[in-house]
Amino acid sequence: MKISIPQLIPQEFCLSCRGCCRFSRQESVWQPHLLQEEVQELGKIPIILEPGRDNFVCANLSSPDNKCLIYAKRPFECRLYPFLFDRRRSRVFLALDLNCAFVRENSKDPKWEEFTRGLIEFARSRECLDILKNNPGLAQEYPGVLDLVELKV
Repeated sequence: MKISIPQLIPQEFCLSCRGCCRFSRQESVWQPHLLQEEVQELGKIPIILEPGRDNFVCANLSSPDNKCLIYAKRPFECRLYPFLFDRRRSRVFLALDLNCAFVRENSKDPKWEEFTRGLIEFARSRECLDILKNNPGLAQEYPGVLDLVELKV
């Protein structure tokens, strides 16, 4: 099942950022969490030491050009980013990662606000709530995110 999520962030911006898909530790809350069917298709996505650096990266990231090697079939959570599902005890929220440079620079833009409203509508849909119910590992406790709306999972 591939869920279509439109991309508002321009490709050139993402490719020049060098923020996503990188982690300070090999085990990180920020690493991709996969849907059950994605695990069957992709297996576990390893987090490896970035060559010549002291940080970790997704094994599907081509460090020299900052491109995803599985972009066309990247996981649902990667398609959703910089939005994610934040867990606060028993509550789940659609949240926004404020560390994303594009978010910091464009969060007041009317196009971004319209996109966010559409994503909130999707997050409240039966389709998305079923995904969360069947894949509870998608909701993690993320530090420093902005909770946008609580979801009734």
